[in-house]
Amino acid sequence: MSQFTSTNASDVRFKRELQPDSSASDAARCPNCGSFALYVDPVRGERVCDNCGFVVDESLVDQGPDWTTFEGDDRIRAGPPPSVMAPDKGLGSMVGNGLRDAKGNPIDARSVAALNRLRRVSQWTRYDRTERALAPGLAQLSSLSSRLGLAPAFRERAAIILRKAIEAGLSRGRSMDAIVAAVVYLAAKQLGAPRGLHELSEATGVTVHRISLTAKVISRELGVFSRASRAEDFVPRFASQLGLDPRVGERSLALVAQVKDSKVLEANSPVGIAAGALYLASEELGVPLTQAQIARLTGVSEVTIRKHYRLLKESLAEKETPLEAA
Repeated sequence: MSQFTSTNASDVRFKRELQPDSSASDAARCPNCGSFALYVDPVRGERVCDNCGFVVDESLVDQGPDWTTFEGDDRIRAGPPPSVMAPDKGLGSMVGNGLRDAKGNPIDARSVAALNRLRRVSQWTRYDRTERALAPGLAQLSSLSSRLGLAPAFRERAAIILRKAIEAGLSRGRSMDAIVAAVVYLAAKQLGAPRGLHELSEATGVTVHRISLTAKVISRELGVFSRASRAEDFVPRFASQLGLDPRVGERSLALVAQVKDSKVLEANSPVGIAAGALYLASEELGVPLTQAQIARLTGVSEVTIRKHYRLLKESLAEKETPLEAA
């Protein structure tokens, strides 16, 4: 009789199988300090111990929804939001310039020639007729916005108006430079930070009359309306660009507010009124400022500055006379 007793497979137990499963508790514990205070950093994709700062896990998979909401309740599953600064709103595709395949191997000469032909066809068919006409206009708009130092909100508003103008056929028979200057003029007025016609004329080389006429046509045909420009819209920017003392800008705004209801200044240019107010305020406060400096910045002549300077003084004198008589 054998001294070894037979054993069944079910009777065999390993030590690790008999021990309690501690993997669940270890996953929630910091292996460095043993703390349970773990948190997930969604930006870096890491699980970090709040006690000692030890990174427990990294490159975590985002378990959230795979869609993103950009506008309203529309769920977009991939890609950035559409951009009005691109002719196709950033939704088009193109053949790249790479000379290697997906595995990193070089492409043979015959495939390179075929890819070059596909790339040319892709460039020809990437835009439709409206987008092809819009492409040079958006490039000019970006260049003009950079020269004027406009914020992205101004560029996007001008791009929307430009797209509507081209879709309405208003670019036929008109210079693209004049159209771009006009849409920037209208967009700046809509957002409450108008730019002067002389300023746009110097930046684009288009005459003031042509920009004004084009802006009127676009405003009438597209229904783009905005409030009239006021002198107080120009004073802070002019004072900042001239590097004046803040007291001069505040005094200029006060002068413009005092003569706001004056009928003498109703038919005058707001840029001219702002220039005259800056010159008058600098004179009252004893700040050295010449008419030539203001003329170079604002685009109005020295004669116009002197004219509005006299009108402001007369209007202020008329307001002070009844008070003295009383």
